Amino acid sequence: MKKFNLVLGLALPFMFLSSVNASSHKLTVKINPINNQTKIITGKTTKGTNITLYEGQKTIAKKKSSGNFSIKVTKPLNFKNKYQLLVTKKGYTSKKIRLKVIVKKINYDAKIKQINVKITAIKNQIKSLNQQVQAMEPFVNALENDDPTSSDYQTALQQANGNAEDYENQYNNLKAQIKVDSNPLGLLYDQRQAYIYKSMQQLLNHQID
Repeated sequence: MKKFNLVLGLALPFMFLSSVNASSHKLTVKINPINNQTKIITGKTTKGTNITLYEGQKTIAKKKSSGNFSIKVTKPLNFKNKYQLLVTKKGYTSKKIRLKVIVKKINYDAKIKQINVKITAIKNQIKSLNQQVQAMEPFVNALENDDPTSSDYQTALQQANGNAEDYENQYNNLKAQIKVDSNPLGLLYDQRQAYIYKSMQQLLNHQID
């Protein structure tokens, strides 16, 4: 009996040590930088780990890692919210990591500048067409005169190379082209205004932070 107690006494420390070692393996976790435009979180973990992404207390994604991992999120991460990754594996000590969301500023000034370039190009094109219409308009009006013997009509007919109908068609086509070319301007003005608003919001948020 004494011999059994002695053997058990000698074995217990080793059993306890073995139990501690089995449950104290450390998980390795490396997460690549995340910003407020990130839609996929990537990184490296111990192979076979389970990864859970939390927004506050809410689970928003789960993944099993084969070493390298990537987690898709339905929308970019909000830098004002709290996100955590819980990494677990049987026999390993779990890890909970708070994610740092870097605020990546959008260069709205560059976007506004691009829109302004497009607006200017369209306006220049319309200006050229308007000049042609304005130059033709007096002759078109004269050709519509009921008196083909008038001097204005004869001058206009000469300007139209003797073909009044063709000249009026050219005039109407130019006016229609101006209308078509002007259509994108409304959308471009709206986009520019939206970018100006977002630029001001971003500046305000940056100052608050």
